[in-house]
Amino acid sequence: MPNRGLWGGRHGPPLVRAGALLVDLCERYFPDAFVFALAAVVVVFAGGLLLGEAPKTLVTAFGNGFWVLIPFTMQMALIIVGGFVVASSPPVARLIRRLPRSRVRGWRRALASPGGRASLLTE
Repeated sequence: MPNRGLWGGRHGPPLVRAGALLVDLCERYFPDAFVFALAAVVVVFAGGLLLGEAPKTLVTAFGNGFWVLIPFTMQMALIIVGGFVVASSPPVARLIRRLPRSRVRGWRRALASPGGRASLLTE
C-alpha cells in the first residue's frame, strides 16, 4: 500500500511527491533492521572461523556476551520510559508547551530546554 503522506502523497508540491516516492521505495525494498543484525552476526561468526576459532568457542562467546547486554538494555528502556512519563506529566507538559512562547531567544532558549542542558552535560 503506497504511502499517502500529509498531502495525499502523489498530489502536491514536487518535493512532497519526491518524498512520498522515496518512502514508498524504502518501505518496499529496504530490509528490516533485524536483517542487518542477523547479517552482522553471520559475518562476525564467519570471520571468527577464518581466524581459526572453533565453532563451539564462538557460539559460547556469543551466548555469554548476549546476556551481559541485558542490564544495559534494561537501563536504557527505563530511561526512555521514565523520560516519557516525566514529559507527559501535566506540569512538565505545560512547561514544554510554554517554552517556545517565552521571551528567551537564541542560544539562551537552547540552554533553557531540557535537551540543551543535556548537551552541556555531555561535552
